[in-house]
Order: sequence, then structure tokens, then C-alpha cells
Amino acid sequence: MNQISQNAHVASTAIIHDGVRIEEDVVIHDYVVIYPGTVVKKGTEIFDHCVLGKPPVSPGITSRVLKDNYAPLVVGEHCVLSPGVILYAGTTIGDRNLFGDHCSVREECVIGDRCILSRNVSVNYNTKIGNDTKIMDNSHITGNMIIGDHVFISVLVATTNDNTMGREEYDPDHVYGAKIEDYVTIGAAANILPHVVIGRNAIVGAGAVVTKDVPENKVVMGIPAKVVRDVR
Repeated sequence: MNQISQNAHVASTAIIHDGVRIEEDVVIHDYVVIYPGTVVKKGTEIFDHCVLGKPPVSPGITSRVLKDNYAPLVVGEHCVLSPGVILYAGTTIGDRNLFGDHCSVREECVIGDRCILSRNVSVNYNTKIGNDTKIMDNSHITGNMIIGDHVFISVLVATTNDNTMGREEYDPDHVYGAKIEDYVTIGAAANILPHVVIGRNAIVGAGAVVTKDVPENKVVMGIPAKVVRDVR
């Protein structure tokens, strides 16, 4: 049975499955689909064609084995989900986040408060993003990755998590993405390779390919990225 606040506004075309909890002042627009167990906290607005709590599925061809069951999706207070956003089961979204058109967040991710995920951003499984972080259009955040607080990631940034490029069986001990520490800035179209650590307050220049750790408070540029100066 659903728990829908009397102060919530739910469009007649929305599909709300069993066990969903929708708190006060939530607005749900046309053709939204919300899967069982999802929690939407007060004041959040969900625009047309969003899908919330989607369970991950596979026809048996993925190297990473999916679980039989995932915890419910939780969406925090006063978020805005633009048209076409897809949020998977097992993920927790903090308060006052803005998700742009058609961005997606896979299962078992944690996203903090006051973040922006802009248009067409994709966040893969089991990734953690801190507070006040901004990720701009068409960037991909890989699975098993950690991003800190107050990070800025520009457009078209690519991150990866497997140096074998799928040639070996999936093993979380070697399939994990970068760790990006607090206050890092990453320029447009940079590529961040697996396992690297980008230190606090570092800057990665546009188009750089980061193949090894970046010290804190340093600027790196180039292919491969090299330290060019201190952050001023």
C-alpha cells in the first residue's frame, strides 16, 4: 500500500507502484514511473517521464553479477528531477539536488546534498559523490568511484574503472575508478583513468589524460597529464 501525502500533487498519468512513500509538497508530473518501495521526501519536484527506483536487470551477459534484491531508492528533500531522469534502486539521494534532463544514476550510489548533475550525465553503480559537487553535461562517472565535496567536473569528462578493458573476469579489487578529493576542478573533455587519486584542490586541464596520481594543490595538463605548476 502506498503512503502518499494529501499535500502531494501526483499527475493522473503517473504510475505509482506498491509500497511507495511520497511526502508532503511533492509534485509529480505526467508519465512518471515510480517502482516499489521508493521514498520521495518533502518538497521534491519530479518532471515528465522520470523513472524512479528502477531495478537493474541483465540477460546474463554482464560480467558483474547483479543482486536479487536492492534496497529502495530514497530521494531527499527539495530536489528537482528534470524530464527523463532515471534513478535506480538501492541509491540514496540527498537534499536540494538538481538533476538535468536525461541524466541517470545506477544502483547503490550515494549522492550528497546540493549537487548538480547536468544534462545527460551518467553515474554508474556503487559510486559516492559528496556535497556541493557539480558535474556538467555529457560527463560519465564510472562505477566504484569516489568523488568528494565541492568538486567541479566540466563537460564531456570521461572516467573509467578497468585497466584490462574487460579482458579479465570482473573483480572489485581491480575494477574501480578514480578517487577525486575535495575542491578538485576538472576541465572539459579530460579523461581520468582507473585507480588514480586526484588530490585535494588540484586542477586537471581541459583534454588532459590522467594516468597517475595528482598531488594536492597542483595543476596538471597534457597527454599524459603532468604537473605544470601549483594552484595559485
